[in-house]
Amino acid sequence: MNQLDKFKNFIEDRNENVKVGLVGAGQMGQGIVAQVSKMHGVDLVCIIDRNQKQLDIASDRYKKHKENKILSSDSIAALDNVELDIVIEATGTPAAGAIVAKNVLNRGINLILLNVETEATIGLALRKEAEKNNAIVTVADGDEPVAALDLYNFAKELSFEVISIGKGKNNPFNIFATPSSLTKEASLKQMNPKMLTSFVDGTKTMVEMAALANFLDFNIDVDGMHGIEATYENINQYYIPKKAGGLLDESQVVDFAFGIAPGVFAVIYSEDDYVNYEMEYLKMGKGPYWTLARPYHLTSLEIPRTIRHIMLEKYSKLSAQSWNVEVVAYAKQDIEPGTNLGSIGGDYIYGKAQKISSSKGLLPIGIAEDNVAAQAIAKGNPIAIGEVDAQDNELCEYWNYQNQIIDSD
Repeated sequence: MNQLDKFKNFIEDRNENVKVGLVGAGQMGQGIVAQVSKMHGVDLVCIIDRNQKQLDIASDRYKKHKENKILSSDSIAALDNVELDIVIEATGTPAAGAIVAKNVLNRGINLILLNVETEATIGLALRKEAEKNNAIVTVADGDEPVAALDLYNFAKELSFEVISIGKGKNNPFNIFATPSSLTKEASLKQMNPKMLTSFVDGTKTMVEMAALANFLDFNIDVDGMHGIEATYENINQYYIPKKAGGLLDESQVVDFAFGIAPGVFAVIYSEDDYVNYEMEYLKMGKGPYWTLARPYHLTSLEIPRTIRHIMLEKYSKLSAQSWNVEVVAYAKQDIEPGTNLGSIGGDYIYGKAQKISSSKGLLPIGIAEDNVAAQAIAKGNPIAIGEVDAQDNELCEYWNYQNQIIDSD
């Protein structure tokens, strides 16, 4: 029985629709509203966003297909006023993600993150919090980490070894990009300039691959990753061990490549002679390394899969089980004491994925947001924890809790 039929039976047995709340009605949120409005057995009962125009557009979009009562608010506290099975967090802001997580996980409500920035900052803490409260927290389908994970699961089900896994990057890489330098391009793409900046400066790629690594207990081969130019046809010549002619010092790593966006890939391996013969016969190329690929990911439009998965399977698709990779904040320009560091995709900071061994004492990009520099920081330098006056908020509470978990392991 397929998932659609299983879910239909589930709703009939439950005799009640699944109730979903949404935080964030921007570009991703609008896609979520569009798809949830067409789902059998699911009601969107609450939408939260600080932008009233976005709220109105989302509500109108939903009401084209469904008539259930829906609460619109500019306050996360409004989640307290509705009965919920699932909350989808789609703000892309770690601080907001932490506030939402604290609100819903403590009440045993399941949390879907279309906010991989939060997962890459405090994912291990959120998983522990969810487990304590018999709730589920997971990164959403449609984001590259889960799209890539589908390839990993397929390979492991077939008894292949996964050597490397990752995503394509389709924006030019400029770590010093700012919203003002990308305003025209963002307008043409109908994007928030800060979101586009987070793609171009590489932060988005770094947090996505960190989230994937920390779930799979993989690592990165080098700080910042290799980020080579490749195709689906030749990437299995590069992201393999050096002893086999590739780039990698170790196996089980995440990375990214230019030339294969917007897709994801996994390089797999088998030492079996017959498997090598069969794979070549099946036009997969010469082994013992092959590429599995999915040439697309549909971001917010895949959210129905995550909703059904949580309600039917009752386990997380992707939530940190280890902490091998940290995304460290770096300065985009010379920063004077007293400067607010702003946000991911802003003027002052970008993120770089680093091994835990090289990130000790350095500030995670998610924690850096909206904190104030306590001393001068030079352009291009990593930002040390002691170089900022960290806020006392929900995000830092989770971060401190996560550090305790890591230190106790």
